[in-house]
This record gives sequence, C-alpha cells and structure tokens, in this order.
Amino acid sequence: MVKRCGIIKIEKQKLKMRRGIMYLFYLTMKTANGLIAIAILLYILILAILSPVLKRKEKYGIVRVMSILPAIAAVIHFAVYGIVCFGHFIFLYIEALIPLIFLYSGKKPKLRILRSVTSSILALGVCFVFLINAIGSPMVHNYTRMSYTESFKNMLDTLEKEYCLSSWKKIDYDALYKEYLPQVEEAERNNNEIEYAAIITEVTHKFYDSHTYSYLSQNIDLTTCEYMAGNDYGLSMIRVDDGSVIAVSVEPNCVANKEGIHNGTTIVAWNGKDIDEAVAETECCFPGISFPVKENEDVFRPMFLAGKGEECVDITFINDEGAEQTISVKSIDTYYDRLMSTYAKLSHLNTEQRNFHSCMLDNECGYIQIVGESFSPLWDNVAAVRNGYYPKLTEYYADMIKNLENQGMEYLIIDIRNNGGGYDCVAGALASLFTEEKKHMVSFGYEDANGYHISENQYIYPDGRYKDLPVAVLVNSQCMSAGDGMAKFLGDCDNVTLMGITSSSGVNQNNGGYIYLTENIEVCYPVFLSLSENGTPLIDTDNTRENNITLDVKIPITRENAEELFREDNKDIELEYAIEYLQKSN
Repeated sequence: MVKRCGIIKIEKQKLKMRRGIMYLFYLTMKTANGLIAIAILLYILILAILSPVLKRKEKYGIVRVMSILPAIAAVIHFAVYGIVCFGHFIFLYIEALIPLIFLYSGKKPKLRILRSVTSSILALGVCFVFLINAIGSPMVHNYTRMSYTESFKNMLDTLEKEYCLSSWKKIDYDALYKEYLPQVEEAERNNNEIEYAAIITEVTHKFYDSHTYSYLSQNIDLTTCEYMAGNDYGLSMIRVDDGSVIAVSVEPNCVANKEGIHNGTTIVAWNGKDIDEAVAETECCFPGISFPVKENEDVFRPMFLAGKGEECVDITFINDEGAEQTISVKSIDTYYDRLMSTYAKLSHLNTEQRNFHSCMLDNECGYIQIVGESFSPLWDNVAAVRNGYYPKLTEYYADMIKNLENQGMEYLIIDIRNNGGGYDCVAGALASLFTEEKKHMVSFGYEDANGYHISENQYIYPDGRYKDLPVAVLVNSQCMSAGDGMAKFLGDCDNVTLMGITSSSGVNQNNGGYIYLTENIEVCYPVFLSLSENGTPLIDTDNTRENNITLDVKIPITRENAEELFREDNKDIELEYAIEYLQKSN
C-alpha cells in the first residue's frame, strides 16, 4: 500500500479484519439485546425506588442532571454529524429531548413518582442508543464540510476500510485515486459542482454493484443527469439478436427522421467509427442505473452511445433502398429524456408495478407480480429475518395460488422484473411451495485475513404443494438485492423456468454504509456479508462481472419485437413470450 496525501493506508489484511469485526458486532447484538433489556429493567426498579426518596430530600439536582444529559449528548452528536445525517438519527434526537419534561418537578407525590420512572426509562434508553450509535458510527460519515478534494480522498479511504466486497471485486483504490483525483482537483478549481457530481457517480459506477451508488442532492440531480446523458440527435439505439444495432425512439420530423432514419433502421457507423467499435468503447454510466453483470450492460450499451458526440455527429445507416447513407445531424436538446424513455421501455418501467398482485391472464395462465420483498406487518418481517422462516407468508402465497387454481389455472407466471429487494425470507417463503427439499437460502458471516467465514445459515424449508405446477419467472437487470435472491431461490426449483431479456442484477449484500460528501452528495454501500453455502459472497458478481444466476431461457430481441416494444401501446413482449412458452411446453 502507498501513502495518499499524508493518509497512511492500512494493510489489506487489517482492512478485511476490520470488516469482519464490524459484522461480528452486528451479529452479537441479537444476544446483547436480551441482556440489555434485563439491565434496563433492573435500572428502572432502582430509579423507581430512588427517585421519590431524592424528591423528598429536595435533591432535585441529581435527577435533573440525569434528565438533561441525553439532550446534551444529542447536541454534541448533531454537531459532529451535521444536518445531512439527521435522518439517520431523528428518532434518537426526539427521544433525547423527551426526558426534558422531568425538569418540571411538580408537587404531587404520585406524579413525581410517575415522572421519575418514565424519565429514567427514557434517559437510560437514549443513553444506550447513543452508545450503540457511537460504536457503529463508522457506518455514517459526514465529509460535507471539506473541499472537493478532501471529501473525495476520505470517501475512497472509507470505502476501502468498510466496503464488504473490496477483495471479492478486486477494487484497486490506488488506481481510482490516481485516475480521478486530477479531475476532482480541476472541478474544485472551477468550482464546478456538476463535474464533481459526475465524477463521484462515475467512481461509484466502477464498483459494478447496484448497492454502491451516489445519490445526488435535489439542486444538482437534474443538471448532472443532463450533463452525463449527452446530446440528443433525435434517436436512441439498441442491439437486436442478429447483432445489428437499430434505431429506436426516433423523434418524428427531426433531421435524422427526414433523412431516412426510422424505428428499425440499421446503424452501421457513429461519427465515422464502426458501430460495433463505437458501442464497445461506450461507458454505461448514469445516476441511478447500474449493471454489475457485463452481459446485461452490453444489452443497454448502444442506448448510451446515442448521446455521445459534440454539437454535430455523422450517422451512417442502411437506407430504405438498402444502401449505406451518411448524414450529419445537429443536437436538438439534451439526451436525458430520450435516454430515460428508452431505458424505461427496455426495462419494463413504463407499466404499473403492483406488489403481490395476482390475476388470470387467460383461461389457463395465472399471473403473480412481486416488486418488493417485504410483507405486513413489520414485526412479522423482523421475526422472519431473525429465523429465516416465514410460514405465515407461505400460507399467503399458497392461498393466492389456490385462488388462481380455482379459476382454471394450469400454469403460472411470476413477474419479478424491477423487484427492488427487501428480505430474502419473503422469497424463501414462496420458493418453499415449489420444492420438497430443504435448500440453502443465505448465510451471514464475515471476512478476515484468512478469508470468508459463515456465522449463521438460513434455509428454505420444503412445503412442496405446487412442486408440479409449471412456472415461468420473469426477471430483468433491475431485479436486485432480495429480488436477485428470489430469482435464485425460484430458479433452483425443478418446476421453474427462469427467463428474461436480461438476467437479474447480480447483487445480494446488506446495505448500511453512508458517506456524505461536499455538495450533499450521498454515497451508499453494503457493509455486511451475505454468503453462499460454500462461503463466498452470495450472487454478487466478482471482478469478472459474470452472471451467477443463469437464465434458463433468454428472451430474444428480434427486429420485429423490438419495434413492438417501442410502440406507444406498451406491448409486453416478455410476458407474451412467457405465455407462449408455457403453452408450448405444457
């Protein structure tokens, strides 16, 4: 390791050990909570006896000091972390202020006793919460008071210490530092907040992890997106299965359209460079969009190329007569709106997303849509996470499927496209209906100098009521986190066929790290490990960016269905393909 501007970097083995210790602390809290609860009860009993005695002896000062200490601690805590971290500690601050009511002494003995007990409970609870937050404070970092350069350096240092997949993905922090520091320094000299935001977005993109991303403040979000999107020349592009790159989302009556480019036109060169070469050189970097799996990114890469160029670009295409034609097209606007529109259509984001929605698509095909891995009430979720088993939700799913059966269902489509994640046990509860085998779901653990270690295993417990039901599961590149888990758990069942234009995202670790930078840019990253049965990170891609959840069927993008996909009627070619597949297979 090397020194970076006076900051001595910790050896890699020590960094791994630190991440391991952080997770062990998190894990042991399950046991510690019980011990703490007992300690609080004992403390309450002591105060319930002591407080009235102190009141009678006119020793109000001791109790008043106890009541004000949490508020003082809150002020100090706020001064350290600042307003940008307020959301992480809002309940803590509210709780810290409540004991201030005890400053009023009153004269009625019964009320004094009640206030003594209540305030003592609150004061003790708040102090303990502060203790826990102090121990876990490395997970939340405020660098907003620093210059661009200083906040950037501290961001990389923090990620190197705490990002749980650094070694798995072989992140070269020194290379990132060397490549981007000059750009950050330039942005600082120019006081260019947009350039700085774009740099941070690009750096987090290099982690190829949908859990690691930059969240831009409202005042720079749109302008940064427009800056990074590029220029709009009146069209977007996608690659179809025959290898060709075709125009889509073509603006009616723009120069490109008037010169002969329309939806489905083959593009053979962009700005004088062969289209395949130009596409290969394009970086798919944009706020809020991530492709950990390289194969998924390749599907979207031509879409990003369509915004690359200066005020004017040369486009070579195959015209309606079958000949090559080159035209020069000027930018008509920022590419942002067209980019997002194309992305939405290709990612199925332009349709209604309903969690746990079920219906019949026809007389034989049932349909269930799941867009989030959570279930009500919250307490059930928490209990299920601790146990890894969710029988209540299994019955909920079973009733849903039974209702579809009563309507004539012979096969089922489960749509988890754009499933943003939540709790793995929610996915496990559904998968249990399709298997008669106890299957590994997820392990929790840590990494130290000797590698990965499993601390806890959770399993999918077999139910098997619908193990013979033909099921197709639709996924896409925005199916992530516990949504990735659902893709894996369902895909491992013998009666399930996993399909999509792209595979799922390739992420499954646990969030918990937050860095706040100059310009109030928030960087989020995972800090605790989810492991596979063999003790490696579950689902997440390594430095090869290869998919760890293989599709059974890859839905093709032909010229015909590409044109259907980009029509205004929002035709769902993936859903139609799944229906046809199940009909032919059964």
